Amino acid sequence: MNDFDIIKFISDGFEKAKSGDAINIYNKVARFEEINTIPLKSHYPYGWIIYYALHQSSDNEIQSRKKMLARYFQLQLTVPHKLHSMILTQAIRLYKNAKDVAFNKKQDTVIRFSIINFIKIWNLDNLRPGDWKRKELEGKKLSSTTEKLITLCVDELEETHTLPTKELLMVIDKAVNEYPDSFNILSQRAAIHLLANEKESAAALLRKAISMAPGKFYLWSKLASTVSPSENPRLLLALLYKALSAPGPDQFKGKIRVSLADVLSSRGAFPQALWELNKVRSIYNQNQWHLSPKYNEILKRIPADTIPDNPERFYKKLEFLADEEIYAALPSLSVTKTYHKKASSDETKSGFGKSSVAWRVTDKTGKNYWINPLRFNLNPNLPIGCNLTVRICNGKVVNAKEA
Repeated sequence: MNDFDIIKFISDGFEKAKSGDAINIYNKVARFEEINTIPLKSHYPYGWIIYYALHQSSDNEIQSRKKMLARYFQLQLTVPHKLHSMILTQAIRLYKNAKDVAFNKKQDTVIRFSIINFIKIWNLDNLRPGDWKRKELEGKKLSSTTEKLITLCVDELEETHTLPTKELLMVIDKAVNEYPDSFNILSQRAAIHLLANEKESAAALLRKAISMAPGKFYLWSKLASTVSPSENPRLLLALLYKALSAPGPDQFKGKIRVSLADVLSSRGAFPQALWELNKVRSIYNQNQWHLSPKYNEILKRIPADTIPDNPERFYKKLEFLADEEIYAALPSLSVTKTYHKKASSDETKSGFGKSSVAWRVTDKTGKNYWINPLRFNLNPNLPIGCNLTVRICNGKVVNAKEA
């Protein structure tokens, strides 16, 4: 084929690619490319054909999409450009898919895709304003392309124990300022601090992130990683317990339980440590996962005749330490106990049907709040009329102590 024929084929193929035939068109152009030079005039429509082929490929097609991206980078294009940004969205999807395929062992040979290597070629200087813009779906803000990219880059850096390039760090720092409401971006920046062993800086960001999203178990787990088990084991246990008790599938909390068992066993609390290890073993056996060397190391510390004991009650006594760690910087509010609700004594009730002691506390303006005194390590028998100091976050009492 001469240049005119190739230009016409690619031009016509571009329209067909948009209609759903992109993979077929891409394969034909790729064969032309092996024996012909693609005219410069056709590089942009060919680039869009590659994008549509990527978009129309199935999630488990990893190697073929890696080759498509390699062909894209051989094109001579002026960037930044919308096409370049759309290719980035497909690289983000490919990274997620490659990890999913590897985790679920859907293929005999594990094929990796490095988002870090990709952005070195793609060049972060080519991020456009639209890549930073969040979209809305049914009133809910969706993460921008840049936010998604940062999350995946940090994921790979954590896996490889590698520090980011100067260019990537600049993008992450810009994102911290660009999205002040994003606990996720704060968490990603904290992860970079942890990779650099800057634990105090990481902890400061994680405390802020948790105040925004206290229900995210991985934030509590990350904050726990900043605490020394020898210097403050009680706080470490409290933070790990907050991670364990926060919403989230139990199968994703195996490492948290192992960490709890590690601290407990090092303090001689063998029955409680064994309880956690037994939970881990049960979950891992159900999922046919291998137990970690750390699990086996801790198990060897525990005497063979140890009887497991549920540490839940012990954890709850320490929970207030985690709350203080997060909310100590919030302004304090003076309140008075104005009502005492006794715990249910109905032996037939359990779980959600069984109530615990609760207090109503009232501030000087007459506004009421409800608290469980046991959560804050308060004497449950303090009289009505006693004064307390509390801290409020998102309309709820998150810290309380006697005035």
